[in-house]
Amino acid sequence: MLRLFLLVGGLLTLGLIVWHIGPGNIYDAAAQLGPVALLVMLIPSAIMYAIEAYGWKLTLGTSAKEIPFWRVLAIRTAGEAVNMTTPAGYVGGEPLKADLLRKHHVPMEEAFTSVIIAKTTMTIAEVLFILLGIALWVWLLGGSESSGQTLPAALLSVGLLAFVTAGLVFVQRQGLFTWLLDFLRRIGLKIAYLEAREERLKSLDRAVWGFYRHKRPAFCASTGLFFLGWIAEALEVYVIIWYLGGPAMALSAISISALSVFIKSSTFFIPGSLGAQDGGNLLLLNAFGYSDVTGITFALLRRFRELVWIGIGLLCLALVGGRQREFRKVAHTTPAMVPNTFSLPPLDSAEVVCTPVLRKAHFWQRNARVSLNERQRNMLNRVLDGFKDNLTAGKWAVIAKCSIPTAQRDIKELIDQGLLVRNEGESENTSYSIAAQ
Repeated sequence: MLRLFLLVGGLLTLGLIVWHIGPGNIYDAAAQLGPVALLVMLIPSAIMYAIEAYGWKLTLGTSAKEIPFWRVLAIRTAGEAVNMTTPAGYVGGEPLKADLLRKHHVPMEEAFTSVIIAKTTMTIAEVLFILLGIALWVWLLGGSESSGQTLPAALLSVGLLAFVTAGLVFVQRQGLFTWLLDFLRRIGLKIAYLEAREERLKSLDRAVWGFYRHKRPAFCASTGLFFLGWIAEALEVYVIIWYLGGPAMALSAISISALSVFIKSSTFFIPGSLGAQDGGNLLLLNAFGYSDVTGITFALLRRFRELVWIGIGLLCLALVGGRQREFRKVAHTTPAMVPNTFSLPPLDSAEVVCTPVLRKAHFWQRNARVSLNERQRNMLNRVLDGFKDNLTAGKWAVIAKCSIPTAQRDIKELIDQGLLVRNEGESENTSYSIAAQ
């Protein structure tokens, strides 16, 4: 109900602004722009998406060597489309990114680690960009009355954002999910879903901590790339203002872009920041000496850009998620092809234990809906058929004709899915076996 109220309020606010300025005036300003101008306005955001996708790719670790950049870009674009269409603090698309990575053979732990780290580096870059924008605002506008009234509030808000970001990094280094579980237990709240996955969450905490400890250059490089991505967004501001008749100035564009990002981040609880973002952009351009018509046209053109990228993101989701939908189709069809009268005995019964054929059939019946690549399926069949030697990552690599890192990722994913278990021992020749079903 609250979301609906905020959405309606945002629509009314935007409608009142347009009515006050005059739809005719806005149309006259927008009519001066042709298709070529609209396409040129999309170039900076395309650069921004590409730079930020590479910033995310740096956090992927070993998997980054095998997954193509265009796929990382497509997955990130799909996730950002979800972020822009949900009021969940612009993080609604992050689990989707991790899931799409996992569907493309990136281990679950590595996928979620990269999403967490990339979101953190992006937020740090965002805070730095906003601070730069405020500094330029004070310098360009001097001691004007408007800047004097709003500067303390802006600095306080950015300071709070920086404090929260620093706290998030600190908690991640200490163990985000471990801390969350301990906190919930202290207040007497136990969530079954989290409790059942405690070991996986702790493993994810260790992976995040390991990234901060051993991959600091990648962390700094990712932060720098995301900062360049924000600068590319400032280029979009410059281009739009220039097409609307200017005058366009680089430093003003950076300040306007940074403060616009700040407004959008501060109003995340409103679906799409509707009304707040548009009114904020109007006031920003007014403060820098632009007319109301230029301000609202600028705001609407940025909305146009968002709609275009939402459409592109949904298209990317259809493309990179195609395999997943096809698998679901097969998974839903397969049970219908199996007679209902065909029933297998429990795995722990003597007959199944002594009969590899029934054990194998039972295994695949229980795991018909699990997404596996061809190497994983073939190797599991080999083990179920009675693989006499101990299964290790080295033997997996030789038999499946792949690299050892690829074999380790295949095995790690099967462990995460509960199909394999690690046998006793932590040496380099650690062996694995089929998990009890």
